[in-house]
Amino acid sequence: MKLLRKIKVLIFLSLVLLWITSCERENIVDFGNGGAISGTVKDPNNNVVAGSITSTTLVVRALGDGDQVTTDMRVNGDGTFQNTKLYPKQYKIWIAGPVSMTTDTLLIDFSKEKVVTKDLIVTPFITVSQPAVVGSPTATTVDIGYDITGNDGKVVSKRELYCSTNPFPDASTGSGPFYHSIKTSLGANTGNISVTGLTANTKYYIRIGAQATGASGFNYSEQIVITTTQ
Repeated sequence: MKLLRKIKVLIFLSLVLLWITSCERENIVDFGNGGAISGTVKDPNNNVVAGSITSTTLVVRALGDGDQVTTDMRVNGDGTFQNTKLYPKQYKIWIAGPVSMTTDTLLIDFSKEKVVTKDLIVTPFITVSQPAVVGSPTATTVDIGYDITGNDGKVVSKRELYCSTNPFPDASTGSGPFYHSIKTSLGANTGNISVTGLTANTKYYIRIGAQATGASGFNYSEQIVITTTQ
């Protein structure tokens, strides 16, 4: 009799444990953070539209059905964006910043398509071409050629070159105990400039930023990497 009672208790406890485990699994699924989107922001000519690792002026926004607040994805220095924690429902996707989208919004239903790779095509207010090294770097100097063009009637109000030992330098990159940055104003939309004060045998990341009149953020070029001589 006692053995039968113990067996019944064990069966009951097993059923309770199974029920709790099922509830926990259900909660994890219902938490809904399995939807993923990633891609690269590009212009109509398939050139990367770069963002910034220290700024939120260029972001991809996702607004889910029933949500009041957007999920924002920062556009990185290489133009990529990603989020892997979206709920299984429909989202409106668009980009905010100094660019114009060819389509106002995209509709993506993560209840039907869990993992989405989607490049966003935009026209930046300012097209900033990737800078180019003119000649060869020395131990302390490098000459850089650059080209900046306003789009759709946008006028360039500010132009800068950023040279740093940190990747993807931008308007807010400074210097610290373990890294060195140089920011130089540019006087024209096209030209060459000498960057001086560099350290010998050191890797530097260089890119150009430009701001349109009335815009709150900069458009950036893709970066180049140089190493000074001994």
